[in-house]
Amino acid sequence: MLNYLLFLALAVLAVYAADRAWLRHVARAGERLHDPEGYLELSARMTELCHGDRRQVDLLIEEQKRLHPQATHAEAVRLAMRRLLEPQAVASRR
Repeated sequence: MLNYLLFLALAVLAVYAADRAWLRHVARAGERLHDPEGYLELSARMTELCHGDRRQVDLLIEEQKRLHPQATHAEAVRLAMRRLLEPQAVASRR
């Protein structure tokens, strides 16, 4: 009888530990990414504007890095976004 109670107590502790570990994992997954310069959000918006074509977004960013070698990645993303939005700005002026 004592073995049964010991086994039951260990099983309850194991389930409790697994539940706590899962809750910690879920809490970490819900954290916001550290993005002080905002380029992750811009990259996501650019992907939407390119109809989900992430390759095209990467090419736009690489082009800006090539044109402006001194620019940081965040600046290159901003320049690529500006380049992507230029045709829309011209069309809206007409």
